[in-house]
Amino acid sequence: MEGVRAALRQMLGPHAGIGVTDPAQDAALWDEEAAAVARAVPKRRTEFAAGRSAARVAMAEIGFAPAAIPQGPDRAPIWPSGVSGSIAHCDACCVSVVALKEEHQTLGVDIEPATPLTPDLFAVICTPAERAWLAGEPDPGLAAKMIFSAKEAVYKAQYPLTGKVIGFDAVTLNMTDGAFRVVGDPTLANMKGAILIEGGLILSVAYV
Repeated sequence: MEGVRAALRQMLGPHAGIGVTDPAQDAALWDEEAAAVARAVPKRRTEFAAGRSAARVAMAEIGFAPAAIPQGPDRAPIWPSGVSGSIAHCDACCVSVVALKEEHQTLGVDIEPATPLTPDLFAVICTPAERAWLAGEPDPGLAAKMIFSAKEAVYKAQYPLTGKVIGFDAVTLNMTDGAFRVVGDPTLANMKGAILIEGGLILSVAYV
């Protein structure tokens, strides 16, 4: 998990708060948070609690006292005033990244196992320009999975700005050497991000 933390720090720099927790370990939920998973299966409840715990660790790194992070009607986290943040999880770990809005207007994070996508999903996830990029990659399946993860991070980062539910075809990513930019959507022209593989996991962050 320290490798994941170090990778996220490398991607976001010194001004972000970063939290990494183990989804297999019990974490406490605040009352305002518990209602969101009151009817959830135990695995979902445990992951949700671990994600909120990671968020509180991340908030402490930028000087915020522990606080509830409830879930809104759209299922997005409700962050304290002045804070941008995002939460993601997989079976291996939960991660959260936060920043003051004066540093990052919005943030999105995603974490996925570093396993390839099957070719039948390329056209579902990737735009024609992205598929052209895949054709030049040594492992197109893994590269497609990286696009998938980056788009998940972009979705989370764009939602607080636009309030829109968008599909994978809504944006095209220009991928270069561990970084990406959103192209073709003028409302997200300032959004960029980073992506890398650490410890068998794909980590993606998107931000403005």
